[in-house]
Amino acid sequence: MIGGLKQTTSRLAIAAAAGLFTGGIALAPAQAADLGGDCCADLEERVAELEATTVRKGNRKVSVKLSGQVNRQIMWWDDGEDSDVFFTDNESSSSRFRITGSASISPGRTAGFRIEADWFIQNNSSIVSNCSPASFAASGPANCQALANITGNGGFGSASTNSKNVTDMRWTEVWIKDEKLGKLSLGKGDTASNGTSEVDLSGTSVTLYAGMADTGASFMFRTNGGGYSGIRLASRYSQLDGLSRRNRLRYDTPSFGGFTLSGSLGADDFVDGALRFKKEWNSVRCAWAGAIAHDTNEDDDDFWRYSTSGSCIHTPSGINFTAGWAEDDDELVGTDDDWWMVKLGISRRWNSHGKTSIAVQYAESSGKANSGSVDAWGVALVQNIDSAALELYASYRSFDLSDNTATSYQDLDFAVVGARMKF
Repeated sequence: MIGGLKQTTSRLAIAAAAGLFTGGIALAPAQAADLGGDCCADLEERVAELEATTVRKGNRKVSVKLSGQVNRQIMWWDDGEDSDVFFTDNESSSSRFRITGSASISPGRTAGFRIEADWFIQNNSSIVSNCSPASFAASGPANCQALANITGNGGFGSASTNSKNVTDMRWTEVWIKDEKLGKLSLGKGDTASNGTSEVDLSGTSVTLYAGMADTGASFMFRTNGGGYSGIRLASRYSQLDGLSRRNRLRYDTPSFGGFTLSGSLGADDFVDGALRFKKEWNSVRCAWAGAIAHDTNEDDDDFWRYSTSGSCIHTPSGINFTAGWAEDDDELVGTDDDWWMVKLGISRRWNSHGKTSIAVQYAESSGKANSGSVDAWGVALVQNIDSAALELYASYRSFDLSDNTATSYQDLDFAVVGARMKF
């Protein structure tokens, strides 16, 4: 009898909460006090109706979580001849949805999955360009026509509301993890080397990190004569970060003294390995990663990539330092591309909202396409609003191209202000 009462009471509580949430129960005070008649039968019927129409996961064995973020920004640019303001999504950390799930197999052993996508992003900051819509037409400059073919973004130049949507399926993987044996992942996701040139504890990576060209990648440098050079920023600047996200089989060891070893392999004979380290000593926290990656193409030409980066922060003061280096050895192209970066910042709580992070960064990318180098510098400010899982940010960056020709180029400059909110 008591058990039946508990069950009925529990279902009454559920029904009342659901009704209040949906607005489906609107009882006057006198009615709320009246518990006579067929109230319990009515509530039982209501509970059954709600259970029949509620969206739910497929089974009770897997714990499922929906998360993600929205990251939008206002982007000002100046190519030496023209300037404008675009409203874009931030490619440094794009808007996305994520569904993850996990279930226990046995004590110390779990399995799970991850599905993550950039869905219907308008005006990605790496695709908008300084070529105007008219320039993409057949009568426009040939270099702008070529840009439309490369990026598939004809008409993107105005960054208007009718711009194309961009969709990227970032993750679709399943994994099994054993506390003593490590983790095995199958599907699309980070290769072992991905992120090894992007370790950053400065607190400013949402708007300024190793991938500085995520803002403005499709912009063309202008010559000093004012014409479009045909040289996109993305073709001259890259942080050469691992093998990105691919369909792969990946293994990660458990952590030993702060060190974790990873390896992955996939189609077209790519294979990579990475070593990561993170630890805190007294008041200093550090993180580091290094990787070697090997890939081939259809002509069986070898491609090797070496990448490393590290970052340390003095937690009481917030002073931090970050550095990175990477190199490509591509037999097909016959070049050795290099990239390096240094960054100095401070990240600490100066107000009640959350940490404020400020950083200045310098980087150089050279050797790409055997055409000189790009010097880049930037400065960033990020304010965390902890109570709302919100980051407000502003940054400025400038790119200077020099090559082995007599042509000289005007700088590309970008300033952004934006917000990222996680859920």
